[in-house]
Amino acid sequence: MKKNLTITLIVIAVLLITVGAIFIMRGRRNTETSNNNQQNQQETMETPLAERPFVSLTPRADGKEFTLDIIRIKNTQTIEYEMVYESHGLSRGVIGSVDLKGEDKVQRKLLLGSCSKNVCKYDEGVEQGTLTLRFRGSAGTEKFTSDFHLQQGGKELTSMDGNFKISGKFSASTFYLTMSTIGLPEKVESKIVGGPYGIFTAGSSSAKNSTLTMVLSETTTLAKLFLFDGKSSTEQTGVKIEGNNLTATVNSLGTFFATE
Repeated sequence: MKKNLTITLIVIAVLLITVGAIFIMRGRRNTETSNNNQQNQQETMETPLAERPFVSLTPRADGKEFTLDIIRIKNTQTIEYEMVYESHGLSRGVIGSVDLKGEDKVQRKLLLGSCSKNVCKYDEGVEQGTLTLRFRGSAGTEKFTSDFHLQQGGKELTSMDGNFKISGKFSASTFYLTMSTIGLPEKVESKIVGGPYGIFTAGSSSAKNSTLTMVLSETTTLAKLFLFDGKSSTEQTGVKIEGNNLTATVNSLGTFFATE
């Protein structure tokens, strides 16, 4: 009788110790997770538009590879990039990192597929995706994302958010990529009320007599439209504004933004 009671007490004690250990471990994990989340939130910094890097993705002539260009980089030691896209309903991606040694610009080739022994297998049917960038420096981490839209010719080139488009006639044999450029291509003193959006291509940038439409971030009658052609920005003429919709006739592709 006493032997059975002793065994029972031992079993109960073991169970209590086990349950206690489980609760302690769970508490530690929850605390660690909470601390990690708080640390990540503290490290991620908000960056004004004027201080952000300028980013572009230019599709190769056959649309199978993008050239990632980043300029106006400040206070950064490492850049991590991740491009995610869909190919026939399957999620694909390209990831990588760049260790900077004082450079203020970088360029990388992002292949839509994989190559082995000079034989490449490309992902087909790519039309859209998301580029995520993390700029890590001594002050913390800056994170930026931009959705892109890849199109082959047609009558309309559009951004994924629907706030920017150019209507015209575009070569069916040419690939065009439309995206937010995250930052401005050069220093701008005026207030930004639209964009920046860029349309990038390895083919001709001509867009003669095309109609640009941009949704402004606020209602204003004083908005001015600018085009950056890779070298400098020029104000576009013939701008019309209705509510917060800006329209204009443009003759070239590039990076567009509106100021007030």
